[in-house]
Amino acid sequence: MSRSSTEVVRAYFQAYTDKDRAAIEDLVADKFHFTSQNDNRIDRKTYFEKCWPNSERMVAIDVKRLVAESDQVFVVYEISNEER
Repeated sequence: MSRSSTEVVRAYFQAYTDKDRAAIEDLVADKFHFTSQNDNRIDRKTYFEKCWPNSERMVAIDVKRLVAESDQVFVVYEISNEER
């Protein structure tokens, strides 16, 4: 049974808070692209090089809005980081 795209996104964020790179690599497709206010359609390899290290500081991710349409998912979320 395959997961819905919204279930995949929730598992993806859980992998970040769990610091479980193997889990997130299993969730992210080879043709994955990521866009944010800081990045414009970066590929999977670049995403893991640039974004995954941020998981070290993340303690929680609060999904504010999650919308799936066709093969795209749009997410608004808030990250809580540990204090340094």
